Amino acid sequence: EQTQARQHLALLLGKSETVIAEVDSSAAGFITVGGKGYISALYVDRAHVGRGVGSALLQAAQDRHQRFGLHVFSGNVFALQFYKARGFAIVDEDMQIDSSGFRHRRFEMERTNDPIAWR
Repeated sequence: EQTQARQHLALLLGKSETVIAEVDSSAAGFITVGGKGYISALYVDRAHVGRGVGSALLQAAQDRHQRFGLHVFSGNVFALQFYKARGFAIVDEDMQIDSSGFRHRRFEMERTNDPIAWR
């Protein structure tokens, strides 16, 4: 299972672009976006949460993509609020089963890069 996960991650990263946010010469967060605008990762260091780093990373990715898509677990309330506030909408949902056998509800979200469509 770990080997498959590593292979999948290598495939995603090989076809994706990662932008790193720095604050005072230290990494504060990053966003990884695939060629079709799929956000496979958006991470902000705890010390920088709520300081605009996530928004700045998303803004940097907007210059390169017309549409964005991502998946987020329903229990990640902070991420859901963050994406909804930036014009993302839930378009589908499914259930994922982790390696321990636990089921997790996951939402698929999308947004266009057209400000009129999401403001």
